Amino acid sequence: MASDHYPSVPDQSTAVTEERAVANAQGALDVVQAGSATVGEQLAAIDDRATAQATDAQWIADEVSSLSATIEEIAATATEVSEQSQRATDAANDGREAASDAIESMDEVRELGQAVATEVAALQDRVDRIADALAGIDRIADQTNMLALNASIEAARAGDTTDTDGFAVVADEIKGLAEESQQQAEEIETTLAAVRDATDDTVDQLDEAIDGIDAGAEQVTTAMARLDDVADTVAETADGIASVSAATDEQATTSEAVAQRCETVSDRAAAIEDDLSEIRAARSEQTAMLDEIDDVLAAAEADRQDRLADAPTVSTGIDGLDDLCGGGLVMGGQAVFRYSDGTQVDGAIAQLCATAVAADRAVSLTPPPSLDRSTLAAAFAATDRSLEDALDDDALFILDTFGNWDARYNVFDLERTSLAAANETTATRRDAPLVIVGNIQGEIRMMGEQAAREARYENDDGVFDPHDTVVNVINDDAVPATLGAFYSGAADQELTLARTDGREYLTLTASPRGTVGEKQPVSQLSSPPFLRVRDD
Repeated sequence: MASDHYPSVPDQSTAVTEERAVANAQGALDVVQAGSATVGEQLAAIDDRATAQATDAQWIADEVSSLSATIEEIAATATEVSEQSQRATDAANDGREAASDAIESMDEVRELGQAVATEVAALQDRVDRIADALAGIDRIADQTNMLALNASIEAARAGDTTDTDGFAVVADEIKGLAEESQQQAEEIETTLAAVRDATDDTVDQLDEAIDGIDAGAEQVTTAMARLDDVADTVAETADGIASVSAATDEQATTSEAVAQRCETVSDRAAAIEDDLSEIRAARSEQTAMLDEIDDVLAAAEADRQDRLADAPTVSTGIDGLDDLCGGGLVMGGQAVFRYSDGTQVDGAIAQLCATAVAADRAVSLTPPPSLDRSTLAAAFAATDRSLEDALDDDALFILDTFGNWDARYNVFDLERTSLAAANETTATRRDAPLVIVGNIQGEIRMMGEQAAREARYENDDGVFDPHDTVVNVINDDAVPATLGAFYSGAADQELTLARTDGREYLTLTASPRGTVGEKQPVSQLSSPPFLRVRDD
């Protein structure tokens, strides 16, 4: 607001207020347009993704349907295999029972064979006894023959002295009987030998048969054990196949559900595409309206830029910087000084404040967190005016947002005093046009992004005078991009300090005068003016 200490221009005040409102609107519009462009890109990306999603969902649905059919076939095959496995299990069980019956039969045959072998052995014993008896008969026959021979000899010796005819006859009969007995004994012995040989063969054959039966029984036992293993394996396989069959049935059901869900997703994706089409149409209309608003604001901004091109300037105290800006900061204008953590702006800000006070202007300073009291004091000392005098004379006002300054006269701790109250006090006490050096990082820290934006509108709405010049300092590493874009869009001048390849450069990125777009190398100095802009 104007005071009695310098001339006020009501008509100009109204015009400047309107211009600042236009500038704010332009800044907001720039942010909206940037956001709209981003939204447009996002919508296009979403549209592409929705289309791809619909296509993929349909493809997945088709593939899942095909998979479901395949799974059903597998389930049917598994069921059939399970049934076959069950039949194999039954057959194995039948084979095992048959083998068991065979073993029992073989056991019975073995027992019979052993019984026959026992009987044959008994027969062999009897044959041996008969052979022994035949041997006795053979001995008796031999003795009988000898007796008959002796009788014949004795009969021959007796001659006619006795009646030997009957005796001779008996002797002959005995001899004949003995010979016949011996012959029959020989025949019986021959028969017995044949019987013995046959019996021996029978015994050997029975032994072989029993051995064969034992071997067969052992093989059948082994086979039955293997049949047991086969039956168990087949049973396990049947159980596994049954589980597979159940799982495939469940999977088939799940696949059908997935296919249905994919169909639903595909339908929803198609619906999203339709919605996106409507959104794109609405955004197109919105973009057209924004373009119209931009044209109106651009015309008003052009008028403001024409006026500011001829407006007086406020020196920064840095010769190279004033030259770059076409004489300095535009009086009554709004400037933005952007930097990043890799650069240093504290000295330049201190020099600007000291130079403005030396030129009989007042300064409202919201210091960056790294700007210490000694740097600011050194800048004031170089102008033959102390920092304390500037505070006491209502030429300097410190709005501390980081708690780095001791509270005193015209030093406001914004943790205890509101920004609005501090600005009102500043506007009341100052007796000259202000140079307002704001620190957006500090304002965000104190009140948040939205409140910092609203505070700008409040300041432009009658708190500051048309002669006042605003410089907003923005740390791009600490201030949100949208808020920084808002301040840049509303600014008449914009300076950017950046580091490239280990060197610092200053660029005038926007201004109604000066060399816009030119990048100048700078050097940091340890004493005022702290910054030197080179033309090399």
